[in-house]
Amino acid sequence: MAENKGKRTEPTARPSTRERILVSTLSLFNQKGPEAVTTAEIAEAVRINQGNLYYHFRTKESLVVALFSRFEADALALVAEADAVPAPDSKAYAGFLRKWFSLVWTYRFLFRDLPGLLATAPGLRGPILAVSAGMRLSVDVIFQRMETAGLISVAADDRKPLLANVWIVSTYWAVYLGLQEGVRDLSPQHVHWGLSQVASLLRPYLSPQAKADLEEMLSEPFA
Repeated sequence: MAENKGKRTEPTARPSTRERILVSTLSLFNQKGPEAVTTAEIAEAVRINQGNLYYHFRTKESLVVALFSRFEADALALVAEADAVPAPDSKAYAGFLRKWFSLVWTYRFLFRDLPGLLATAPGLRGPILAVSAGMRLSVDVIFQRMETAGLISVAADDRKPLLANVWIVSTYWAVYLGLQEGVRDLSPQHVHWGLSQVASLLRPYLSPQAKADLEEMLSEPFA
């Protein structure tokens, strides 16, 4: 048998207990909602005892806040990516919209269960308002760049209401489905529905090329 001299296989670092707690909690929250998940279930999913769980996160609220912080970091990274898009690249802007909804899918409990979350984790209200304000400002900048590039044309009087409606629909579509349609278990098809609602707001204002790129993006199933 030939010897594998001089070569060492580096062991794969095992995720920390804190990381495993957050991954399992996100999965459980997405499946059942924070109100229906107990700390005992989380500890069992991570295969630790509850004392170890409480060492890292003393309350369920602290878990919610930690996951929201991850969402915030991912949202800011997405905004930075959008800021780097060349101004005339309408395909990239359509892709940015899709990536936002992919992020929503990853953290869907934050959007689906928002009213109950604020009762479970009142400390979340401030961070939510801060992220909302920052994202709305970023979307406004994206609109300005698209207008400069001739990709979108919005009358001055329509600009503010359009931006507000885009943010409302892209943020609260899951709450609408829950309250109005009785949808509890979100699927990729529901996310695509929310994406399509935002696209319908933008479509009338887009240039032919930007509209074609939007339709191409929508034609791909959300998985």
